[in-house]
Amino acid sequence: MKRRDLNEKLARADAAGIWAFTPSSFSALLGGVDPAYLKLMMKRLSDQGVLIRAARGVYINPNARSSPADARRGLLRFLRPREISYVSLESKLSEAGVISQVATALTCMTTGSPGRFETPWGAVEFTHTDRAIKVGTDVVVQDDGTLEATIRTAVRDLRRVGRNVDLIDEESLADAMSEEETRDEQQSERA
Repeated sequence: MKRRDLNEKLARADAAGIWAFTPSSFSALLGGVDPAYLKLMMKRLSDQGVLIRAARGVYINPNARSSPADARRGLLRFLRPREISYVSLESKLSEAGVISQVATALTCMTTGSPGRFETPWGAVEFTHTDRAIKVGTDVVVQDDGTLEATIRTAVRDLRRVGRNVDLIDEESLADAMSEEETRDEQQSERA
């Protein structure tokens, strides 16, 4: 396939909001490619900078305008596609000011297998949970479509995992939970 044709197909996919690909979705974009050739093709395109290998089996179009502001968060649904995954633990609590340490990895809970992925935008770490996850109560859907734990859920997750619990500032936690509850009540009244 000529580079111009490939760029046109990538531009059409971008216009439709598709910025990341698995080998099967990339093959579908190109109208079906032999699996043996597809692997070689994606490696070559990655080496040439046409695609960026985000993680094993996940590639992104670096020129896509539809890519999210935070590529790491956007990759969650590609890294654990058949599972529920949400931002929690140290990442959520650091953002809320409950722990003073900044999380180096994007820490997430998942109904799938635990694991760590090194991406060009930083690490993504998944910790397994067997708990039932209630969207709207335990986790909320963010504007970018990712799920994020409430502060209460993130603290519960961190305590259950049993790591870095000594970093929790109880006074900041109480303030952050109070603010979150007030915000939730205001949103409920508007609805």
